Amino acid sequence: LVLVFFPVPETGEAQAASKPSSFRYTRIFYYQEGKLARASLFTYPSSIDVLAPQAYSFRNGGTLSGEVKENILAFAQKHKIKVMPLVTNRNFSQASLKALLSNPAEEDRAIVELVTEAKENGYWGWQFDFEQMDISYRDTYSAFVVKAAEAFKKEGLVLSVAVFAQVSENPDDYPNDLWRRIIGVYDYAALAQAADFVTVMAYDDPKSKGPVAGLPWVKDVLSFSLTKIPPEKISLGLGLYYWLRNDTTGKVTQIGGNEGIQNVFKKHKVGIHFSRKQQVPYIEFWSRAKPYTLWYENGNSVKRKLSLVKENKLHGFSAWVLGLEHPSIYAVVRQ
Repeated sequence: LVLVFFPVPETGEAQAASKPSSFRYTRIFYYQEGKLARASLFTYPSSIDVLAPQAYSFRNGGTLSGEVKENILAFAQKHKIKVMPLVTNRNFSQASLKALLSNPAEEDRAIVELVTEAKENGYWGWQFDFEQMDISYRDTYSAFVVKAAEAFKKEGLVLSVAVFAQVSENPDDYPNDLWRRIIGVYDYAALAQAADFVTVMAYDDPKSKGPVAGLPWVKDVLSFSLTKIPPEKISLGLGLYYWLRNDTTGKVTQIGGNEGIQNVFKKHKVGIHFSRKQQVPYIEFWSRAKPYTLWYENGNSVKRKLSLVKENKLHGFSAWVLGLEHPSIYAVVRQ
């Protein structure tokens, strides 16, 4: 008896599983003017959907200050990269913030200047990166974002908001009174309802004894964010810099990027590791008879965080900052 098996055409779930996913996320890279940032931008333009220069701020009185250099704008336009500058409260000071948010006329002037500047330079839109606000500004800041969003929408401009990472609304979950001082001011639900999307800055874990942002903490941040913000409006913040810790004191003694990592390799005998718990790489070495651990991000760790973007179909990611990144990340952010 000879049994002959013929292949059965795929149907239903099997057929769907064989097709590549059509989901595409938005890749935002922050930019600070400098030699290293330019080198990254000019080398990897195909990996960048949106360039977000930290280039503007509000002076007292709601007057806009700043610019994006013409050759950067020209390069972005040539490579079809959208430009979405950041605008901050000047020097992240509460004084400039108070002057703006306590005066409706100044708010209106600020919004008009933002619209005008965007139209003149062909910007995709703006990201508000207001920081160092205590919780007393929570409702006032949300109201300003609502007002700006309405004006931007009429002009076809995108508005996004950068927010500090939250894991809950319980002040006791944050050390050093951080909820009241700088984290609790961001009303995730209100900001998400008004803005086109929200960048959740899932880096600088305030309780970390090791990396800038281990995967378990990032998952906690995202889990809470999803209770307040629709997934398609979340851009997951990725920190591309390292923390160097003195293993004796446990304190962060240096913050830097790939250039600093390469200097460590040149100057010291190092041990390279990957933390299974934190899902990030780290380097161990000795300097002047003291032990150090350098926690950083590479393609391997970024791939794990990007899986959260894909699994939850988020808006995308926002990476801080061009020029600091390990080159291996570009192999995993390609689409």
